[in-house]
This record gives sequence, C-alpha cells and structure tokens, in this order.
Amino acid sequence: MSTSSAAPEGGRPDGEHSGPLRAWLYEVAPDGTSHLMGPSTGRPTVTVEPNCTLRVSVEGGQNTPTMKFLKAPPAEGMSTDPVTVESDSRGFWKIRNSGRTNTLRVQQYGLSAGLLRPRTSMPMAGRDVAVWIPVVPRGTSTGKSESFRLLILAAPGAESQDNMGPTKFITAPRRYLSEPKQEALIAYFGDHLSWPPLPAPHVRQQAEVERIAELNGLHKAPDRERWARNRFDVLAGRDGLFRDADWYSPLGGPDRTLANYLAAFHRLVELRTFTLRRVCEWAARHDVRPYALIDRRLVPDS
Repeated sequence: MSTSSAAPEGGRPDGEHSGPLRAWLYEVAPDGTSHLMGPSTGRPTVTVEPNCTLRVSVEGGQNTPTMKFLKAPPAEGMSTDPVTVESDSRGFWKIRNSGRTNTLRVQQYGLSAGLLRPRTSMPMAGRDVAVWIPVVPRGTSTGKSESFRLLILAAPGAESQDNMGPTKFITAPRRYLSEPKQEALIAYFGDHLSWPPLPAPHVRQQAEVERIAELNGLHKAPDRERWARNRFDVLAGRDGLFRDADWYSPLGGPDRTLANYLAAFHRLVELRTFTLRRVCEWAARHDVRPYALIDRRLVPDS
C-alpha cells in the first residue's frame, strides 16, 4: 500500500463539516477485496449525527445520542479501541488513532494513504475516507506479515458541493473532460478508483485492459485491442490528457508509462475531478464497470 507521513490532500484542508456521517466496517480478504462484516461478527454499519462520537471497539457498547459504536471481533495485533471519529471545536469531523501501538492509514477516495500514528488525529479531508486498521493475518499460509480491517466513512452532505455541472479540465484554457477520457481513466486507473480501496492498486497496461474486456464480454468498437490502444492514446498519446497540458508529470523520460503519470492523476482527484458518485455514473454510462470495483452500498443516491 502506498503511504505518506502527511495527512491526505484534497477536499477542504480544515476537514469535512460535521453533517451526518455514515460508517461501515469491512474485512479485507487475502486477495485484497473487502467484504462488509456480517451481523454475526459485530455491528458493521452505523449513522453518526453531528455532536456524536463514533468508536470502533472490540467490546462495543450501547448506542446513545452522543456515542455510537461499531463492534469488531477481536483480532491479534488490533487494539481493542483502534479508531475514534468525532467533531472538533469548529464542527468538523476528525479521525483519531485511539490505540497505543499501531499506526493506522487514512485514505481519501482516489488518493494514497497517509499515516496516522497512535494518539494523534487528523481532519476528515473529503467526503469518502477509509481507515486501514492493521491486524495479524490468520494462519501462516498467506505469506503476508500484515492484514487489515477497513473503516469506511462517508459524509453525504458534502456530495452536493460536487453537483456543479460537467467536470472541468484543470488547466487554462478551461476544457471539459471528454467521454473518451472518462472511459480511459477508469479502464487504466480503475484500481485507484475502487472503493473500498485496494491494498496494492496499480496502473494497468494495455494488455490487461484488453484482457478484462474479454473476460467480462464487453463489446468495444472497432474491437477490444484497438479500443484499448485508443484509450491509452487518449491519456498518454501525443495529444493525450497527460501530454497536452503543462502540469503533467515529466517522470520516466521518453520511455515513460502510464504509471509515471500517477502524480497527475492524483492532482485530478485532489481537485474533485473525480468523486465516487461521478466515477459510478461514468462506469455505467461507458460500460466499464468491471475496471473499478465499487460496493454500491457506499455510493450516494443522488
């Protein structure tokens, strides 16, 4: 998982204003996909009103107007009380690592995770945020030294701020993000747009994009191979998204690949070119849903 020591960028730097907050608790499987914890393992989802505190806890507790709990089953390596989410003095949501030893990762939708050390906190800097809670993997057959549970947070009221018409390109002169570019970004960067997030996302190569289309029976014109090549050129060709603007990442020299443009992709996310709801709409419209794994329960209705 890509991490940094700073808080995730993007959104409003002071945090999401404390409207109602929804929270879900997921278990991350060995293959990296996440599954909502069932009622038999605890309490997997809750809505938290302003001026109320959310605690993820092994012991759980009685929900009250001022305190809500997500009860998680105990796991080796996990604190009994790993995460607390509460409003600060200005009415913004903040995430606190309430454990004593484990460092958490906090990740805004579409971006890399930032580290949150024990007994420290950071503002919830976007509408959709994930908190990675480390645990010791079950058994030794996986060969992994670390596994995770995921706390997914959503502040639905913040989504209205993204309802500002068609997505605009982020450089001058102002341009629209065309439909082929929308489709290409999901096809090649879909791992980074999946939600819950994947622990090790990567930027796809053309052959992988073509193979996913074939495995899922996607009909692309004029054929899958030329469609995948064309969508690559839409992003990184001579007049592509990452080549026709002065902000694109120059890393990699003449042999650069799409992965060298990840910094430019993250800049698009930081400026809210992408939101979870918008990516779902684009994926359905362009028939590229298999490229971004998104649990529809986490997507706002409007």
